[in-house]
Amino acid sequence: MAPLPPARAAEECSGGDPGPAPVGGALVPAAPPAALNGPAARRARWKALLHAALAAFGLAALAALIRHVGAAEMLDAVIRAAPFLPFLVALEAARVGCEALATGLLCAPRRVPTAELLRIHAVSYPVMALMPAGRAAGEAVKAALLSPYVGAPRAAAIAAANQSLALLCAAPLSLLAAAALFRIGGGASPFALGVLAHAALLVASGLGVAFAARQRAASAWLTRRFARAGQLTVAFQEAVRERPPVPAWPFAACVAGRALQAAQYAVLLAAVGAESGLLRALAAYGVGAAGTAAGDLIPGQIGATDGAFTLAAPLLGLTASSAIAVSLLVHLLQAAFALAGIAAALAWRRSPPRR
Repeated sequence: MAPLPPARAAEECSGGDPGPAPVGGALVPAAPPAALNGPAARRARWKALLHAALAAFGLAALAALIRHVGAAEMLDAVIRAAPFLPFLVALEAARVGCEALATGLLCAPRRVPTAELLRIHAVSYPVMALMPAGRAAGEAVKAALLSPYVGAPRAAAIAAANQSLALLCAAPLSLLAAAALFRIGGGASPFALGVLAHAALLVASGLGVAFAARQRAASAWLTRRFARAGQLTVAFQEAVRERPPVPAWPFAACVAGRALQAAQYAVLLAAVGAESGLLRALAAYGVGAAGTAAGDLIPGQIGATDGAFTLAAPLLGLTASSAIAVSLLVHLLQAAFALAGIAAALAWRRSPPRR
């Protein structure tokens, strides 16, 4: 099963078109014939070509980096990390669990079964991890799968809140990462300044999404992003206003997930034989976050995070081969969970609740 694109996921929220087909336990309406032709189809083709070109560029950059440092040396670093893989898998599963907890808290006062929340996050994981700008697309998929339980307007409001929290919760860890990079580098290195600027951008973007959802003009765009526009806009605004712009407990759950991600970098540094510890783990987290942001439009951020770690290798006390091994292990971990998510979409189906 291929990951659902944002437009397909948005259609899934409405549930109003004829001819639905079951996908991952939810109903996906058939696309109208007009969607197959015209400017929208041309834009979709150009977007697909752009994504393919970016993916090819990322793979070429990664291949060039591996060739530069030596494939055998880099592969040896990856193999040495094998005993640490269970710890990385456990931390990633706990991180996804924190996101599921945040979504469940946002669903209140409606209750979504815990098993269903976990299934929804498993199914959306491949979209978030592998698609360009995957967070927004993944939230659209979550909204589609949540809508039978909470209704399309509330599901779209939850998606907008999750989008905002995903940005805001990364800011505290990025600030700590910038401070760690300042300390390790003995001053204002380009990476420290870049991570600090990234933290400021995260706060501005997260608050922007949170407050835009409460404005009628902007909420119409958000509704189109996460559900069917038009008559849902008013209901979407009502659902958004049920909670504060930054709800405390969901925010805390998301911050905990980011902290687990920083812990992953501590394990990764130890796995490749580098000096670990709190400062190094935070610094590595900051480098990974900066690389992910720079390569947001590249599928899986392949090549972008690898280049960031290669450039930051001296600052982190890594050899070039160990730096690429760290980023490759992150890619492998995401790929493994993405495959598990696709398997969950195919095998772990649930009937929508009767309302």
